Amino acid sequence: MKLPRIASAVAAAAMAPAVLLASPAFAADTSAPAAPAAPTAPDQAADEPAGKAADKPEDKEADKEAAKKAEKPADDPQAAKDRAAVQAILADPASGPGVREAAEKALTGSAADLRKFLEVEWAREQFTDDRVRVSQIIDAGGRAVQKAGKAALKTDTQAALTEFLQHGQHTARFEDDRVEMLRMLPGAGRGITEAVNRLMDSGTPEEVREFVATGQYKIRAVDDRVALFAMLDGAGPGLKEGIIDLLKGNPTPAELRTFVTTTQHELRDDDNMVLIWAMLNKAGPELKKAAITAINGTPADRAEFLKTGQFTARDKDKAAGDAQTGKPDAGKDRTGTQQTGTGTGTATGTTGTTGTKSAGNTQVTTAGGSGGALASTGTETALIAGGGAAVLGAGAGLVYANRRRRASTKG
Repeated sequence: MKLPRIASAVAAAAMAPAVLLASPAFAADTSAPAAPAAPTAPDQAADEPAGKAADKPEDKEADKEAAKKAEKPADDPQAAKDRAAVQAILADPASGPGVREAAEKALTGSAADLRKFLEVEWAREQFTDDRVRVSQIIDAGGRAVQKAGKAALKTDTQAALTEFLQHGQHTARFEDDRVEMLRMLPGAGRGITEAVNRLMDSGTPEEVREFVATGQYKIRAVDDRVALFAMLDGAGPGLKEGIIDLLKGNPTPAELRTFVTTTQHELRDDDNMVLIWAMLNKAGPELKKAAITAINGTPADRAEFLKTGQFTARDKDKAAGDAQTGKPDAGKDRTGTQQTGTGTGTATGTTGTTGTKSAGNTQVTTAGGSGGALASTGTETALIAGGGAAVLGAGAGLVYANRRRRASTKG
């Protein structure tokens, strides 16, 4: 046998077992158990070195966050527009608390939540907020504002509420402001009177609103100062002291207004009380009776007593005294002179007992502060030692008046 053929036979004998093992018949035989697969190493990133340790906890958290973001798709164009619209509503200062709360909730939700807010919740919350606003305006408004606001609430539609908030309340408030200005006129000073007349003729709603809200107080402060200086002429000692102390303290418009509307009347009454107590000394029966009634009465009673009541009582006492002496003409005093009085509320004359008549602060500045003619304080009757009860009563009245005067001027 030649060498090439021998080599071919040897090669065939060597390859026979491998061919048999790889054949389909051999592969179909599964009676023998298969060997377990060898474990494989986990895949590694291209730039990660082999043998790297397990991921750190913070890396795992970052992977979770990334997975969540991947699960929530980005807003589509419509959702982006809705989000911008909701943000604009939230930033609008006119949005009420209900609208703002619902808008904030929608912004934290999905695209469907944004769409639901714009289509349903916005109108519903706006309606509720507008009803609350109308109710608040009614509580603070005048008669016309209250009437218009209640009509809007009764209609109970968004259109009625919107109309009132945008237009109706301003028209009604202009009417209320004009009424308020007319109320300022009685007893007002020159500045207030001129301003009100000008605004009633040609004032715009904005000008009238500014005057009623703030402007009137500056003008009235000037009028009140003028009224205070006018009060000094003929004022009693307590009132005069109070005015001087107030002006020395650089008072605010509110303090001036309080003095003109309230404090001056208290001080006038104190001065009147002093005069009435002083009359009890050497007073006749009728004068004493009328004076005590006035002391126990109101400030108006005391002012009226000093203006007219004391003279009526003195005439009665004189008539009684003349009757006791047998003189038929009760209208004349013991010298035969007819009694006369002045038109200012003060008078002097001889009574059944010797004494001087007095008239107190019987005319007061009006609450508006316009002043006017003020009655002068007459000559005070001197305290003459008389009956013990009369002296004690007069002393108590003076102490009472002085205490009130000090409290009023210092407070």
